[in-house]
Amino acid sequence: MLSQSPLEIQVNVAHIVSTIRAKFEEEGLTNRFFEVKPYHSSVKDNSGTNGLLGLDASNCILLEFAQPYDEFSEIYRSRVYRLLIIFSLYQETQFEFALRRSIKGLQYRDNIDRVTLWSMVSVDSEIVQILKQDNTDLIFIDIPEVDEIRHTRSFNYFVPLPGNNQQYSLIVNVVAERLIKRLKKMFHLVLSEVAAPIYDKHYYNTKIATRETMSYEEDLLNELIRKLRAENRGEVAIDVGCGTGRHSFTLYRHFESVYSYDFSPNMIAQANSIKREKDIRNIFFSVNDFEYERLNDEAQFYGRCDLVIASFGMGSFIEDTASMLRRFYEWLKPGGYIFLSFYNANAITLKVTPNWRDTALVAQIDKENNSLEVQLTEKTRFNIFCKLFDEGVEGEINKIFDIKSIVTYPMIMALLPNNMLEDAEASNAFIHADRVLSENPKSQNGYYAFVTAQKAYREVNGYINVERILKQYQAEYSVEEHEPVLSMEEVKQQIGYFPNCMIKTIVFNNRKTGEFIVILLQSEKRINKSQVAAQLRVSPHHLKFATEKEVLELGFPIGGIAPFGFQATTPLLTFVDAAIVGHSCEWFYTGIGDNRKTLKIRKADFLRIIEQYRAIEL
Repeated sequence: MLSQSPLEIQVNVAHIVSTIRAKFEEEGLTNRFFEVKPYHSSVKDNSGTNGLLGLDASNCILLEFAQPYDEFSEIYRSRVYRLLIIFSLYQETQFEFALRRSIKGLQYRDNIDRVTLWSMVSVDSEIVQILKQDNTDLIFIDIPEVDEIRHTRSFNYFVPLPGNNQQYSLIVNVVAERLIKRLKKMFHLVLSEVAAPIYDKHYYNTKIATRETMSYEEDLLNELIRKLRAENRGEVAIDVGCGTGRHSFTLYRHFESVYSYDFSPNMIAQANSIKREKDIRNIFFSVNDFEYERLNDEAQFYGRCDLVIASFGMGSFIEDTASMLRRFYEWLKPGGYIFLSFYNANAITLKVTPNWRDTALVAQIDKENNSLEVQLTEKTRFNIFCKLFDEGVEGEINKIFDIKSIVTYPMIMALLPNNMLEDAEASNAFIHADRVLSENPKSQNGYYAFVTAQKAYREVNGYINVERILKQYQAEYSVEEHEPVLSMEEVKQQIGYFPNCMIKTIVFNNRKTGEFIVILLQSEKRINKSQVAAQLRVSPHHLKFATEKEVLELGFPIGGIAPFGFQATTPLLTFVDAAIVGHSCEWFYTGIGDNRKTLKIRKADFLRIIEQYRAIEL
């Protein structure tokens, strides 16, 4: 039983560090994918002490990743890539010049390629970008709340700490596991940085099943491009996780503008080099981490894009699939397409394991640890985060998009040793067989899953309806603009918290009658479906939360549902929590039909607009 709030417990950084080291060992990462090296800061201040950065084994971890120096000595200057993870700056917010200079100094003096800092506090986005320019990344992992710890059902590996404080050990293990998950994303960045100089020539050609997968994916993309051209859709395309620009250099021929992003500066440098060599003017490459930050040009994408792609397994590298899909949805015009690829949870190799080491694929799925083992060369291996494509992911896509096709590839070649495919005649036969299998809807056991889906043609007019109603009632209001949000908690982070004066709109569907049920309540309250069902005198089994597609049909995006202005074509029942009517707020804050805006409306005017809503006790 948790007796204290985790936030009241002082977590010892040394315990976090030692637990992560132990988990690295238990998971088999140490010495297989990297070596853990001792490190002591050599950055001194005027007194001769370690000053701003007193670093040692208790507050940092130095990892060395092998680089393919022996195979490509003319390209690489060192045998190792050094990543320093610092845990002691977790409460730092300002990162003044002197501290940044100290971090930069240790990178220069101790041959550190990249620094990762653990943070528990909010850091201004401009500071984050300044740090990134110096090859320094922040990873934000907070101490979990009591409910989060109580709902933690299992660990990959639990590391007990000295003493009998089970609650404390639990907190430390939760934080360590979350940090390791984020660090695996950083390992992917290290892989990209290391692979960039040889990616196009070596990565593409060495493993034949991987090479053919890239070729197959390009054929699928070209087929979709032909469809888009036939529909006169050729304005804006976005390539998320573009690497060295493999697909971007196909897209630019068919779209007026192509915006391409990757989190690896080295990958983008390679892409820009090719762009300059070919004198291409309509591709715009940028270094951005799609998962953890807004893209440089994202504000101008909304409703303007014809195609968004996240290729060669990129879909599996994003943990929050739902958030990824919503952003893509918002960027697209009605009728626009997404083209995504994932590693497949139903891959035949997860059911039948080959017993030879010479596989024809560069990457091997580790389903148990949600990771991917990537073999860049014989001696250079990486372990990175990987979320497999399964029914859950398919369901997330289907919530807001119309799925046009799901194909998987390759199946046979994924099982074969690479040397068997080196003979052209043999490889051509297996390529043909795998392509035939991919065309069979019942064959879903290929190594990769490729998804093509479309945004519906319907226009979402809820925002226009809300504006019309506000003018009709001559309401006193203003509109707060902010970054896109998906929940009321995110709204609070953007505009601040106004206790009991922030109104959220919950939409249910009565599966028996088809009626939609709209309920307005204060943001602090949690909806109790059984209580609502009792108030409405319906069976709880018939009452379901409206799906995202259903909410869109009502005229609103997720994160922007307004309390009025629905474009309903089916019966709509409307209710308001009685506490809202009786509260003393002068202003209410609520959705307006656009998840980049929040409506601030005088309470009296709000109540006039919803006076026909039935008040219920919740």
